[in-house]
Amino acid sequence: MTLHPVTLTTPRLVLDLPTIADADAVTRYCQDPLFERYLTTPWPYTRADAESFLGAFVPQAWASSDEATWAVRLTDGGALAGMISVRAETTEIGFWLGSDHRGAGLMSEAAIAVVEWTLAGGLPGADTMLWRAVQGNVGSAKVARAAGFRRIEPARATVPTRDGSTLPAWHAVRGASVSPDAATSWASILGALP
Repeated sequence: MTLHPVTLTTPRLVLDLPTIADADAVTRYCQDPLFERYLTTPWPYTRADAESFLGAFVPQAWASSDEATWAVRLTDGGALAGMISVRAETTEIGFWLGSDHRGAGLMSEAAIAVVEWTLAGGLPGADTMLWRAVQGNVGSAKVARAAGFRRIEPARATVPTRDGSTLPAWHAVRGASVSPDAATSWASILGALP
């Protein structure tokens, strides 16, 4: 099976295929010190890393159905604001947003669109999704909560790092319908919803 890139739209965003034209933005955003702490992107991040990711990994992952990756944009054909993806084998969602776009709920909006696409047949056979983040990545946890994920505590609550080791992590799952206790499951790390 081959996945074909699809454009998703939300009231404020266009999620489309990232291209080599996004390399400058990816390079700049992925040099954020938070990426070193919380993500598995190469560190230090270089222009060559961006070119390899955009020119080889993204199109090959779509073609092999291994991973669906979108550029997050504020307008059709606009500049890159972030990235979001789903790994097919585990239906794990991953995302990042450039520092100058954080705090407005944009990634939550993108995540909801990707979750709905995935669980509505975008990835055939997907009936649940996984989210993981290094403990302390509150921004990512807030996005997962907004997208309807329910926090869980597996026996091995870890996430792999760029060097192959693991770090303590938060985990969550999401089915086609949002679990009634999804929002409250985050209270111990995010507090109660306002």
